[in-house]
Amino acid sequence: MSREDVAATMHKSPHTITSWETSDRQPRTMREIERLCQLLNITVIWYLAGKGPKHPISSTTEQELLSLFSGLNAEQQHAVLQMMRVMG
Repeated sequence: MSREDVAATMHKSPHTITSWETSDRQPRTMREIERLCQLLNITVIWYLAGKGPKHPISSTTEQELLSLFSGLNAEQQHAVLQMMRVMG
């Protein structure tokens, strides 16, 4: 999505979007941040802190996989990753 597309969708000027990109300014409200993240397909936590998953989990299957994987101990996670790499 281009800067102009984001600006038009958010009813902002392209200059405002550029200033957000260069960190000169930030969106004023949480609603603006959420909308921007939705348009860019990134998570709010990644936008705000640069941590966590960059892209939202998009499907129920992905959510279940992540939930199950996070419930495993480190050894089990390593084994699952090795299996997936072989299968991939």
